[in-house]
Amino acid sequence: MGSCHLCGRRLSDVWATATDVEYGTTSERFDYLHCLPCDALSIDPLPADRLAEIYPLTYYSFASGADVLDADRNLVTRVKARLDRGAFARALGLAGSPRAPHVLDVGGGSGDISAGLVASSPGAQATVVDLDPRSVEVARSRGLGGWVGRFEDFETDQRYDLVLMLNLIEHVADPAAVLRKAAELLGPSGIAWIQTPNFHSLDARLFRHRNWTGLHCPRHWVVLGQRGLRQALTESGLAPISLERSQAGSFWATSLMALPHRHGRSSETDLPKPLVAQPAFMPLAAAGAAFDILTRRARQTSQVVAYARRGTIQALPARG
Repeated sequence: MGSCHLCGRRLSDVWATATDVEYGTTSERFDYLHCLPCDALSIDPLPADRLAEIYPLTYYSFASGADVLDADRNLVTRVKARLDRGAFARALGLAGSPRAPHVLDVGGGSGDISAGLVASSPGAQATVVDLDPRSVEVARSRGLGGWVGRFEDFETDQRYDLVLMLNLIEHVADPAAVLRKAAELLGPSGIAWIQTPNFHSLDARLFRHRNWTGLHCPRHWVVLGQRGLRQALTESGLAPISLERSQAGSFWATSLMALPHRHGRSSETDLPKPLVAQPAFMPLAAAGAAFDILTRRARQTSQVVAYARRGTIQALPARG
């Protein structure tokens, strides 16, 4: 029996059990426990003291992961970059279209996303906060600010027009603390742009007991539903403006590729070759993304994008 990482309740309902099929860092199996009041899944046991093990050098957002992943630009990555720029423009519009926006990219790795966004907005400045020193060094080489460490420990007098938390809150043991920190760092009209998995999706149901990679086991520690995300935002001092269904082609691709539960090898690192570095990933991800985009009006998808601004922190539920 474990606990909900949002409210602290003791939990016994095992929603799924999974292992690391994407990077092969461990063969240990982890339970994802369901908290109905929080509409959330929490990993058990929590591998908080195993970060160096479960985030290998080949991890996709690390600078060193570029040695393993195909760095060539292709149709899929160009389409994603275009979608990101559209979402960025919308977020800036919600923030009042500041002339020279200040952007904080939490967990931004080497700044792949924020560097592209800044380039599309003249005068914009961005700072990346990440745990990986090499990635932050690369972000700085791209003209971005950089800070190494936990976001909860980040201190600055700057207030931001936009705080990016793209696929970030599911990686932390206390998402509410991270969301509260983001709310504190927003300027008066600032916007938090959050993207996170949703476990009420079709692919989550299909692959629930087959290592659904939306769990990104064991790196996703809290996975929310749409109701749970709205509730977590509100309780953390963020007022949701909108919650939107987004494509998650990568989850479809890696979940399908993980069915045989096999790993190649990386000739450069001799670490298990990530599924995202294998030839089948891109075409499967493109097909999954297209399917999600075409059907998202009719069903929940496994990625949710939220825009929120500063609100009033509500009383947290009693811990069980």
